[in-house]
Amino acid sequence: MKEIIAIIRNECLELTKKSLDAIGVKGVTFTSVIGRGQQGGTICSPDPEGTLRRDVCVHIMHQRGLIDNPEDPKYHIPVEKEFELGFLPKKMLMMVAEDTEVPLIVRTIIQINKGEHHGDGRIFICPLADAIRIRTGERGTKAVV
Repeated sequence: MKEIIAIIRNECLELTKKSLDAIGVKGVTFTSVIGRGQQGGTICSPDPEGTLRRDVCVHIMHQRGLIDNPEDPKYHIPVEKEFELGFLPKKMLMMVAEDTEVPLIVRTIIQINKGEHHGDGRIFICPLADAIRIRTGERGTKAVV
């Protein structure tokens, strides 16, 4: 048996849950966590103040006859700004699976969460020595089925 721990973006949680359910994974624990990885807790996000400043400048330039069409899409590219948050909110999924089920579970999590960006997440696979169902005392595979 293995324990699979996956840390994913918050916005991927629902689709990940549905996908795991579709492949037969029933026992999953989800928790909200915060952390940082390679991106160091920095995100690039629209800067509403910068976008507003740019829109005001476009309006003034149009009034002065410096530009013909203020609605031209080239004047309306969102202003991006990096924000240093320190730690970013994520979701952590924990589940136990038979060794033979691990590759399918891992592929499914990767398929749903891979966005080609820093912060897409991590998956950790840990050996599991034993599992015990408290109510019945069952051990091993019987305790997690």
